Amino acid sequence: MTTPFQASALADHQLALALPLVQITWPEIDLGAWQDFARAIRDEGGGLLVLREGGYICGVLAYRRQVGLGGAVLSVPLFTVIDLANRPAVAKALVDAVQGVGEQLGCRSVHLEFNLRQSRLVARLRSLGSPAELFLLQRRWDGVVQA
Repeated sequence: MTTPFQASALADHQLALALPLVQITWPEIDLGAWQDFARAIRDEGGGLLVLREGGYICGVLAYRRQVGLGGAVLSVPLFTVIDLANRPAVAKALVDAVQGVGEQLGCRSVHLEFNLRQSRLVARLRSLGSPAELFLLQRRWDGVVQA
């Protein structure tokens, strides 16, 4: 059985097409911030993927390879899917794409980051066999810290 989903790299000229999907979970992101994020991910050796079904974008993710205490890790700071029919196949197809990238890059595991708006997606992924094994806490502050 073939999958109706197709994962492919997201090119610079396609960033604006994926922005509405990103804004579902990150509504404060505008096109300039999205382009800056994409550039930074690529500068770190990572990339962006989109998941399409029938020509329509239904998922987007950003990834980069990092080294963790347990070996190489695929870090995914952006993982967003849209599925109006609430089918587990959409989330699973994007998870499969993540695993494929991770295996190509020699990673032993993946760290998926989510914001609190994505609790339903997190529950869906947990039901598909991705248990929560660590937590990330974030604290924001005003101003820019000079390095």
